[in-house]
Amino acid sequence: MQQYLINAILFILLLSSCKKQDNGVVFKNLSYGPHQRNKIDVYLPQERDTSTAMVLLIHGGAWVAGDKGDWSQEIINEFLNSGYAVSSMNYRYANGNFHNQMNDIANALDFMQSKTDGWKINHNKFALIGGSAGAHLSLLYAHAFDSTDAVKTVVSIVGPADMTDPVFHQYATNYGIYFVFEQFFGTTFQNNPQLYRDGSPIYNYSNVPTFFVCGGLDDLVPAQQSIRMFDTLTVHGITTDTTVFNNAGHDVFGPNAVNKQQIYDEVKVWLNMYLGN
Repeated sequence: MQQYLINAILFILLLSSCKKQDNGVVFKNLSYGPHQRNKIDVYLPQERDTSTAMVLLIHGGAWVAGDKGDWSQEIINEFLNSGYAVSSMNYRYANGNFHNQMNDIANALDFMQSKTDGWKINHNKFALIGGSAGAHLSLLYAHAFDSTDAVKTVVSIVGPADMTDPVFHQYATNYGIYFVFEQFFGTTFQNNPQLYRDGSPIYNYSNVPTFFVCGGLDDLVPAQQSIRMFDTLTVHGITTDTTVFNNAGHDVFGPNAVNKQQIYDEVKVWLNMYLGN
């Protein structure tokens, strides 16, 4: 009787984590690691095969807040309806060692690669798309930490690229959140500028196609961060592009979300070029 109850509970848990929808299958809160924040949601399109690529969404929140559920279902559906599998991950909040966040992304990718046969998607075609702090983590991982070359492209939406930038430091101070730099790195810039450089994608680039989306009026993450990294990649012959929305700030969708559909369309065109859907 006890074993029957255990089996019944396990079956209910399985049903609660995997739901069939009209447009595919959804897995919620899968564990990809031991930490309580090591959770990921996965959305598989109904029509998929071993050529289907995975788009991994990485949320913002100044490295100390935010959640995988911050990405709207509308955004997820944009990619699902274009034939991509989609995932959205949580990661450990800033805790003094940014390698922890890098390890979380690596573990999430490893976890998904271990499931690709069962999910019937491609084993080695991933894109990272991040917003704000999540864009910084996406850039840094794709360019400096992806030892398996599973990430074929990265999209940065209003993401920091240079953690040493005094303008960025001043903007964060203006918002009263300068403390997150120390929380992310475990020390101040003055005490260890090299560590801040090590955590800056612009100084750790590699040959990863990269698309930047930023707002010309952004008073939190300077648009020049994206522009400067775009210039750096261009000089070194690395495929890159950028769109600057001069009517938008950190909310790059702009007034009344006027830029939203253009952003969706441009990102999907970019993904199609580098994921092959």
